[in-house]
Amino acid sequence: MTRSPWIAPLAMLVCASAAAHADDLTYQLETSVASSYVSRGIAQYADRDVASNQNTATLRLDHVGPGALTLSTWSAVALSRYDDQPGTALELDVTASYAFNAGPIALSSGYIAYLFPAHAVGTPLDGGHEVFATASYDNPYVVPAVGVWVEPVRQLGAYVTLGASHDFHYKMCTLSPAISVGAAAYRKYLGADQQATPHLNDVTAGLASRVDLDGGAYAALRLSYALRTTPSDIMGSDEAWGMAGRSTLVAVVAVGVAR
Repeated sequence: MTRSPWIAPLAMLVCASAAAHADDLTYQLETSVASSYVSRGIAQYADRDVASNQNTATLRLDHVGPGALTLSTWSAVALSRYDDQPGTALELDVTASYAFNAGPIALSSGYIAYLFPAHAVGTPLDGGHEVFATASYDNPYVVPAVGVWVEPVRQLGAYVTLGASHDFHYKMCTLSPAISVGAAAYRKYLGADQQATPHLNDVTAGLASRVDLDGGAYAALRLSYALRTTPSDIMGSDEAWGMAGRSTLVAVVAVGVAR
């Protein structure tokens, strides 16, 4: 079994590029190492000290109607104890989205498939499917944003976020603090038969710094703190609120190119 995260992203870029005008195309490639992998407050690996190699490939086609069409893939690979992970050692997320602006309001919608090639026995390759819509209001102060992700296949429910961010620019550097709160409700929580009634799911605070280099290259450092707030009766356990339980601090070092 191959563990390369780049085959599908590169194939997507080549095929899509052949069908579009060069002036309308922009792309981004990024590779990073994260100290852990946490999604929506939930640690994805069996142990929180397992680092993750995370890669992104994005192709954006402008002037599609009033907006832009984006195709992207994102992958995560456990860098240690690969065979000990609960089917999450290798993840590939494929996204198609459409975005446009209505004055200062940025709107987007799309579809995400969550694929797990190293899935556990008895679980599906496609661990999740989501359709989503997001909106944000651009202004010089704090940018509010809201998003809704509906999962109609595996978990039969929805995840909702409300957040805020701001970018501080200084020459080639950008510093971006952000905070978000997530809520969720599912008929089949995490794909199991257990129902999760509407609940506060997570609180996440982050600080990202980016330095733009020549030729569209950049380097970034991202820090985030995630607190899982899912009620204990839904989780099936009573985890402590500290770093050994519901809290996770993640550091990410990334390099990439965007043109």
